[in-house]
Amino acid sequence: MMYDYLIVGQGIAGSTLAYMLRKKGKRVFIIDKFSPNSSSQVAAGLVNPITGRRIVKSWMADVALPFAFRFYSDYKNEIGTEVFHKMDALEVTGTIHEFNEWTRRMDEQNLTNYFRDDAPNELYRGKIRDFIKLVRITSSGWMDIPLFVSGIRNIFESENCFRNELFEIGDLIVSEKEVTYNDIKAIKIIFCEGYKGPENKFWNFIPLIPAKGEIVVIRCNELPQDFILLSGMFIVPIGDHKFRCGATYEWKFENELPTESGKTKLLEMLNDVIKVDFEIIEHTSGVRPTVKDRRPVIGMHPEFSNVGIFNGLGTKGVSLAPYFANQFVEYLENGDSLISDVDVGRFKLKN
Repeated sequence: MMYDYLIVGQGIAGSTLAYMLRKKGKRVFIIDKFSPNSSSQVAAGLVNPITGRRIVKSWMADVALPFAFRFYSDYKNEIGTEVFHKMDALEVTGTIHEFNEWTRRMDEQNLTNYFRDDAPNELYRGKIRDFIKLVRITSSGWMDIPLFVSGIRNIFESENCFRNELFEIGDLIVSEKEVTYNDIKAIKIIFCEGYKGPENKFWNFIPLIPAKGEIVVIRCNELPQDFILLSGMFIVPIGDHKFRCGATYEWKFENELPTESGKTKLLEMLNDVIKVDFEIIEHTSGVRPTVKDRRPVIGMHPEFSNVGIFNGLGTKGVSLAPYFANQFVEYLENGDSLISDVDVGRFKLKN
C-alpha cells in the first residue's frame, strides 16, 4: 500500500498533523518510539496569552488561540475525550509598582480583552506569598498532552498505521516520486522529532536548541483548584487536589532524566509561593525543542521536495500546533503559502 504521508515522531506536533491529514482523507502512517521523558509526556500543557515579565501578548495569540480552542473542542466532540481545560490564570503581583506595571502594559498594548477585573484575591490570602493584587488572565488553560497523544495513537494503531519503534534514518530511501522505509512506501515523509531533529541528516542545518525542563506534581488540600497560579513559576490544578508545577530550564545537560538538583530548585520555588502544607508526589523531566529565533520550523527540504519538517514548537505547542498544522496541511495539499516566520526556508542549508 502506498501512503500519502509517513510521519516520524508523535508528540503534539506529529499527533496534530497526522490527525488533520487523516481528516482530509489522506493515508497516513506514523512511526514513533515511545519515551516517558519526551516533552509531550511531561509538559504542563499550559496556555497563556501573555508572555513573561515583559507583559506582552504571546506571538500569534489573536489567531492561534481561538483556532486551538475550536480544534480541541471539535476533537472532544468527535472522539469523546476532553483533553483541553479552559481555566483563567492568576498572576501574583507583590508590589503596587508591579501591579501598576501590569495595568499600564494592558492599556498600552490593547490587552484588556485578555483580562478580567474580578480576581479572587481573598480566596488566596494566607495560602500563597504576600501579594497586593492578583491579575486575572483569560484565554488560558491547560491540556492533558499525554491523553491527547495516546488518543491519536489509538486511532492509528486501530487502523494498523502505527509502529512503536525507533526510526533508523539509514533505512530511508528517498527518490523523486516516493520515499521508502523498509516495507513502508509513501509519497512524502514529515519529520516531527522534537529536540532530536538536528540529529537527522536532512535537518542538521536547523539551529534547534534542546532545553531540558523539570516539573513536579504536588498534592495540596488547601490550595484552590479553579485557577492557574503564576508567580515566577506555574502551578496548574489537574484535579483531585493535585497541581503540576514548574518549570526549570537547562541548556546543558547529560540526559533526559530528572535530577535531585532540579527537584531541590523546584521545592525552593514552591516554598516561596505556597504557604500551606503540600507534598511532592511526582517528579519528571523532558526536553523541549526550541529554535534560536523562537519560531516553529515548517516546510519541505530545499533539495528533497518530498521530505518535510514540523518542529520547534517549544513551550507553545498546545497554543500553536493546531493553527500551524492546519497551515501546513493547506500548504501540502493546496499549495498555500507558509508565513515567513515559520518557513524552514529562512535557514540556509549547510554545504
